[in-house]
Amino acid sequence: MSPNSDGHGLSPNVGSGPTSADRHAPPATAGRRPTPADRHSPPATTRRSRALLRSLAPPVWRSLPWVALTVAGGLGLLFAASTRLPDQTPGAEVGLTVLRVTALSGGVGLAFLLDDPARHTTAASPLGRPYRAGLRLAMATPLLALWWTAVLLLLPGPTRPPLGPVTLEALATAAFAIALATATVRFTDGAEVGRGAAIWLGAAAALAVLVPARWGLLTLAADRWWEETHVRWAVLLAVTLTSTALCVPEPLRRRPVRLSPSGGVRG
Repeated sequence: MSPNSDGHGLSPNVGSGPTSADRHAPPATAGRRPTPADRHSPPATTRRSRALLRSLAPPVWRSLPWVALTVAGGLGLLFAASTRLPDQTPGAEVGLTVLRVTALSGGVGLAFLLDDPARHTTAASPLGRPYRAGLRLAMATPLLALWWTAVLLLLPGPTRPPLGPVTLEALATAAFAIALATATVRFTDGAEVGRGAAIWLGAAAALAVLVPARWGLLTLAADRWWEETHVRWAVLLAVTLTSTALCVPEPLRRRPVRLSPSGGVRG
């Protein structure tokens, strides 16, 4: 037994906490090469964002504008089913018109996608607006794909126009509606922006009807400008997607939102 030990043969420093040398020693993982598991594991910020998204998903699902989406989708299905009512199967030109009206109906429903009555409350959540808007869009996209598939199946075979170009038109219409909604959210303080976005979408559709087929968007499959028209549809899709990407983030400078004594929200 050493002279510095007590009656139990233990050094008096044992159990008394880290020494000065221990406190200044490098951590045990210092200099250790990262393992494959370390290299492939997401950063802590990413894991935190995923956890927040999972916790936010149920309330966002409940807050989706189900009434507007259901009414618009139901009208679109009725338009498509109307092609089976006549005794004689309509031609592809009638089918193209029906699908365009159906796509516009779906776009009107999507104009309400970003309606959030609790907007001034959810703006203070840790997740920014791109995450919240992206979550809404991610929930609506599979439903939209199923709805459009059902619409195409409701049309009789001879009534169906070329599906690729008409689906491009439907995608551009949907993207245009969402771009209008995101722009309205970006530049206004309104919580429910769908009505205004739907009005602008209807005005744009009315304007498109007035434009001559040679320079417009509503040519028929037999027209010689059919391919040129869908180049314009593709450009419209790209422009609306770019506009959505630019408008969906929170602005850098906002007026502070203050709660009034009565519990209301003031800018």
